[in-house]
Amino acid sequence: MPLGLDQELMRMLMDTFAIELDEQLQTITDDLLVLEKGIEDSERRQTLESVFRAAHNIKGAARGVEVMDVADIAHHLESIFAVLKRENRNPDGAATDIVLESLDAMRQAMVAFGSQQSLGFDKNALIARLESVAVEAVCLNVALQDQPASPVAVVHAPPHPQPIVNTGAGIEADRLVEISKLAAGNQHHATDVVRVNVDKLENLAAMMEELQVAKIEMDDHLVSMQQLRNRVQELTSGWNRATARTSQADRDGWLKRNADTVAELDIASARAHREMRSSTSRLGILVESLQDSVRMMRLVPVATLLRPMSRSVRDIARDLGKKVNFEISGDDIEIDRMVLDGIHDPLVHLLRNALDHGIEAPQQRLNKGKPAEGHLHISVSSEGSQIVMTVQDDGNGISVDEIAASARKKKLVSEAELATMGRDEILDLIFRPGFSSKDIITRISGRGVGLDVVVMNLRKLKGSVQVQTDEGLGTRFVLRLPITLATDHGVLVRAGGVVFAIPTSAVDRIMEIRPEQIVEVEASHAILYRGRSIPLRDLAATLELEAQERINKKILPVMVVAKGWDSVAFLVDEVIGEREIVVKPFRSLLQNVRNITGGTLTGNGEVIMVLNPSDLVDSAMRGSLAHLHHVESRVALAIALRVLVVDDSITTRSLEKSILEHAGYKVSVAVDGKQAWDMLQEHVFDLVVTDVEMPKMDGFELTALIKQSERLKRLPVIIVTSLAREEDRKRGIEVGAEAYIVKGQFETKVLLDVVGQLI
Repeated sequence: MPLGLDQELMRMLMDTFAIELDEQLQTITDDLLVLEKGIEDSERRQTLESVFRAAHNIKGAARGVEVMDVADIAHHLESIFAVLKRENRNPDGAATDIVLESLDAMRQAMVAFGSQQSLGFDKNALIARLESVAVEAVCLNVALQDQPASPVAVVHAPPHPQPIVNTGAGIEADRLVEISKLAAGNQHHATDVVRVNVDKLENLAAMMEELQVAKIEMDDHLVSMQQLRNRVQELTSGWNRATARTSQADRDGWLKRNADTVAELDIASARAHREMRSSTSRLGILVESLQDSVRMMRLVPVATLLRPMSRSVRDIARDLGKKVNFEISGDDIEIDRMVLDGIHDPLVHLLRNALDHGIEAPQQRLNKGKPAEGHLHISVSSEGSQIVMTVQDDGNGISVDEIAASARKKKLVSEAELATMGRDEILDLIFRPGFSSKDIITRISGRGVGLDVVVMNLRKLKGSVQVQTDEGLGTRFVLRLPITLATDHGVLVRAGGVVFAIPTSAVDRIMEIRPEQIVEVEASHAILYRGRSIPLRDLAATLELEAQERINKKILPVMVVAKGWDSVAFLVDEVIGEREIVVKPFRSLLQNVRNITGGTLTGNGEVIMVLNPSDLVDSAMRGSLAHLHHVESRVALAIALRVLVVDDSITTRSLEKSILEHAGYKVSVAVDGKQAWDMLQEHVFDLVVTDVEMPKMDGFELTALIKQSERLKRLPVIIVTSLAREEDRKRGIEVGAEAYIVKGQFETKVLLDVVGQLI
């Protein structure tokens, strides 16, 4: 610690330096990416001056707070930038890689310093490589001075070991996430620090003065009200004494003597009411303005999220062998920090998909008559209380026919549903869990994680996403988000005699149903909603409350709550209405309370619990399937799906039969493929689960026969076998099986999940 500085001051200096480091590193990153694209001579000179100055400032500030690892790296960057600035020359791509790697190293060094841990990389090796770049830059400078005329040159980086961020194994699925978080700086190093514009502070201070004036007025009103109260008490006491007398003359005399007092009270009360109404109205406007100003202070520019992503996109594109021009517009618009943090992962996912799936390789683009360099653009605009963020590329676009075929193959929708869907509805299928348009999982696109995570994260932020595409020309994702999460609207409902609130954004629909509209599907109550059955649960039972006797059993109020693509209809006692709510989260001891996210206050100070929609849907899906309190279903539609299990092992047959029957399926068994084929000619089944190695006819042969039959080709087949070789798996898929489960990895949940998805 520098001599003479106490710990508190040093902590403040470190927090300030952490913020400054983030800003300077981002400046260098932005300017390097601009230089890499190629710019005019005068603009290049200014940009090189900017990166040199930023490195110089980092070096000086780091030495001031004794973060010497950061200072040492910044010193060597400064040397490189000094040569480039003097000769007004650009670094090439490889040299830019080393510089960007050094910026990541400084961030890591800052984190290590704050946590008192090791660096996690070889600083000496990194500095040696930077020195090599600087030496080569000087040598190139001398060589250029001996030439009669020298065009704009570049600095080349020497060969070097694997970089710090890239492990050498190729970019993994989470690379873009990690780089963008690292490039965003140590935002959580000083999480309680927010930079506020001076104008905002002055506006807030002015309103605080107005609030003080209003408080003084209210104090005066309180004195007046106390005086009024005293006079009323005196008058009441006198009246009580007068009425206790027997003489009517005494009572009439008291009334005459106090007639003026009653008139004065009438005037005073009217004046007090008028003044209180005026002050209360003014105070309400002032409090609302003050609340808005405080919210504005929490807003940060969208650039704090988007600018670091330029680096991420550049690195990913290079590793994919693609050329991409990444542009951002409107990033000066401000948004709530909580919303900005929440949109990070969805945005990363969309960028990753655009780079991997959307934008073609340079030669492919040239063959299509497009420029070799793809275009990826994020634009931000504001519409009222919402932020609109658009992610657009000029790549392949999305084929609606391919989406439909993929959804059909994965049994995400039925043929009947597809037939009723319009183009936009089919496009929205890409947001369903389990959807993927690629058969091969790539390192960039992730391992089976689909765009459904985008929808789920946006729902948490009370936002939405819409996709637009032109096949062969490009795709656009339009994200709509609230500017702030400070307030919300909630639906108030009564269940089990208790009033609850649930965020309006999670409520898909409120409706009334009749008992005869309730159906029974696989021993569970459900209702038909938008052409499909969704589970029906009693909200009181889900919250483990005692149900109340329902007065009107002919009309049942229902609230449909959505979580991603899952929906549950909750039966409630009463839907009270909608109102604006301010959700107060629980303290740490209560944060893990299931189904509840916090509380909100009513006007009279009553606390209402705010339900957590995500937990609520999960609890409903896990909960008892059988009972709805005080509701008798007049129509019971029992649907039992039939499964044929084929295996020559009696143990395996019995195990699979027991699992499936326990889940509500009707199960028949066969000892080999030949017997199974004969049974399929005589009976109707919804699914076949078969082994491979069996006498008379094996599972591959059985599956091939099923898929070649015009009547049975749509019958789903699951192969459950001990054959784990890759060639066996491939053969299973080739003969037409929808799923292949290895017995060594067999789990009850895996089998039921696959059966449920296919049926």
